[in-house]
Amino acid sequence: MFKPIVLFSLLIFLFSFSQIRKEFDLQVEIIAKEVEEKPKIYPPERLPVEEPKALNLSAELLQPPKEIELLPASPIREEGLSCGKPKDAVAYKKGVDHYLAGRLDQSEQELSSILTMPSPYRPMAEYFLGLIKLRQGQKTHAMSFFESSCKHTHQYRKASCELFYALSFELKGSVPENQNQLWGVVYEIKSKGQYKPPDCADTIFKRYCAYVENFVKGEVDKDYKESTIIRRAILLFESGKLEEAEKILNDFSKPTKPYRDIALYYLGLIAIQKNNLESAYRYASLLETINTKYAYSLYSQIASKSVLLARLTYSITKDPRFLNMAGAIAYNNKDYQLAFSNFLEAGNIKYAVYSLIKKGDYSTAYKLLKEKKDKDKEDYIWLLESAYWADLPMEDTLEFVKEKYPDIYREYLGWSFFKKGDWSSALKYFDNPEYKALCYYNLKAYQEVLNTLQGISSQKANILKAKSALFLNKPSLVRKFLSQNSDEELYLLGMSFFMEEKYDIAIEYFKKVSKESPFGPRAWMKIGDALYNLGKVEEAKATYWEILRNFPDNPLASQATLALLEGDSSLTDDKREELIREYLKKNPNSPYAIELKYQLADILISKGEKKEAEKILLELYEEGGDLKYRALLKLARIEEDKSSKVVLLYKVYKEGQAEESAQARKELINLYTELGDMLSVAELLESGNLEEKEKAVELYVKLNQWQKALNLSKELMQVGFRSQTFEENLMKIYQRVKDESLLDYLTKSSDINISANAKFEKALVLDAQNKPKEAMEYLVDISINHKGASVYNRAIMEGVRIFLSLGLKKDASCFLERFDLKSASKEERIKIEQLKKSLPKCEVR
Repeated sequence: MFKPIVLFSLLIFLFSFSQIRKEFDLQVEIIAKEVEEKPKIYPPERLPVEEPKALNLSAELLQPPKEIELLPASPIREEGLSCGKPKDAVAYKKGVDHYLAGRLDQSEQELSSILTMPSPYRPMAEYFLGLIKLRQGQKTHAMSFFESSCKHTHQYRKASCELFYALSFELKGSVPENQNQLWGVVYEIKSKGQYKPPDCADTIFKRYCAYVENFVKGEVDKDYKESTIIRRAILLFESGKLEEAEKILNDFSKPTKPYRDIALYYLGLIAIQKNNLESAYRYASLLETINTKYAYSLYSQIASKSVLLARLTYSITKDPRFLNMAGAIAYNNKDYQLAFSNFLEAGNIKYAVYSLIKKGDYSTAYKLLKEKKDKDKEDYIWLLESAYWADLPMEDTLEFVKEKYPDIYREYLGWSFFKKGDWSSALKYFDNPEYKALCYYNLKAYQEVLNTLQGISSQKANILKAKSALFLNKPSLVRKFLSQNSDEELYLLGMSFFMEEKYDIAIEYFKKVSKESPFGPRAWMKIGDALYNLGKVEEAKATYWEILRNFPDNPLASQATLALLEGDSSLTDDKREELIREYLKKNPNSPYAIELKYQLADILISKGEKKEAEKILLELYEEGGDLKYRALLKLARIEEDKSSKVVLLYKVYKEGQAEESAQARKELINLYTELGDMLSVAELLESGNLEEKEKAVELYVKLNQWQKALNLSKELMQVGFRSQTFEENLMKIYQRVKDESLLDYLTKSSDINISANAKFEKALVLDAQNKPKEAMEYLVDISINHKGASVYNRAIMEGVRIFLSLGLKKDASCFLERFDLKSASKEERIKIEQLKKSLPKCEVR
């Protein structure tokens, strides 16, 4: 019988409940780490992408009437006048008579008089005044009269309205909303892009009505030929008859043709539908000088198809909107690196940061936001969020937002303490009960978690309450907080029954956990544990094989392997070797064979049987798979020839997975150090963390590799790295390459000597550039702030020299007073006394 302490996650299931609790606590400690960290905030899952729709340009083709169609005016009969022949009636009759006789001035005089008095003839007078203005060519005045006349009921109202609509269309390009059987259709076409044939039976503009009817149907009208031909082409395009439409449109694409821009636009749409993008771009390019609106629409149709086409469109137009479109398309396709590069090029820092956050690159997001000017509230939230997850300092940003955004300041000050593990301090700054509960959870104050989250039923809160209940040994309470809506909840439900030793029910829940979730391997491990506790040893063993097959890279797989092959901790290497060899003999093609071969090689190495181990490891490498580079790394460790060892380790370092690569790199550094190849050591260290980069700089300096040292130093300077050793090496690099940016960095050193030396060197550079006043600023700074520095007296003497070169002897005398005689040699003191004698006495007023 296997011993459960080794077989089943280091648990003793069959002895006592206290022992089960102990193991269970261990498991919960492991899974708790997934929720005890700060909840991440995330950018939107999708960004808005302009979904360009093809413009419907038919309405642009509809023309106003080419001629005015009039209702014949009727003479006024004598008996038609009102009783007593009032002035307005007489004026109206005379006005109409004059109009019919062609005496427009007399007619206008009589009719205008009616407008000065209240009269039922006014609307009709306005109608005739409109006709007069129309005949005089004063269309705007005519339109005003017709508009006013149209508002009242009279025998010429319909004519007035139609004339008003016709002139409005001609002069303004549109007609007001109306119910006229003809002009209502015109309004629907121009304003809404809706097309229906008009009813021409009772309209005055019968010829024009016939044109509108032909226009709607897509039939050619002889008097409005061009507009109806293009309209027909558009209808052919919309019905999918691209060849017929293209033939018509090509005739109108010439420079002298009317509606050329509309023809070019639809030719572009046809080219897009035919996937002839080269032609589509050509049409869009032609439109740029004719109609920028159409050009942009056509470019947008092309660009929206892919990131590549959006980029190509940008390269043609230089319009950053297409870069943003490329970024948004990539972002929504979850290609966040591509999205980032496009947004950054477009100058869209907000979306560039979104992309970086999505791909987990908080360091770059932080740097980008730190450099951004005019940050808003959202920028500061992302800046602090990025600092948190990138382990970067938050203090400066917190100090800045303290007054401007106190809510952000308070919350992220709490998270700064939380990050440091100071849960008690973090509690003081959180108002959100879920955040407070996280602090209590990490403080192991599980009852406080339950108290704080009472009445809060979000999924995260319920999971945290369930875990706390587990720690409080209240498995039945766990189930009050959980649904079956997530893998984590299913896992915790299973654990609650596991704690109560209801293993059959626990297994049911564990089996519902998705294998692809982070809780999948744990659930399967627990299934094996539960089966074993039920006495179903063979089924338990089969479950552990499932773990090996489905989760070969998960740490639990090693436990499952031990459960099968190392059930008894007292087994010797010989016994383990025997078990593995027997299994491999029976199942040479088993999916578990690779892992078992690796274990066998490990056993052989520990026994000193290197040749067979090397053979097995080479086979594992040649077979490929997940253990390929682990095998190569182990092969390198047992290789005695150091040059061969270097080759093997370097291959793992360059090609292996992250863990193997990091280990190979570490061993290469040790090996190169042993071999005395310090340049290779430096190059490896250069790819490491900040401290390793610092060591690489030091090695480059020692090896006189000044350019490499300079390049790497600037990389460290960009992130603000400082240490005394690094700064000392920077000064050495400066002495060789004379890059003044190094001095600028060193002047801010906290080391008094390094800072003073850098400022002294700056002064020398400025003086050599014939900038004595600027040089003196650094020397005065040294004299005030760096007394005791090794370069202090040299700075005083240099300042005296500059003052004297400027003819400022009194200033030189006063500056010389700052010389530190205590630290001077005897020769220096003599020189100072002699110098003082040649200078006027310093008198301070």
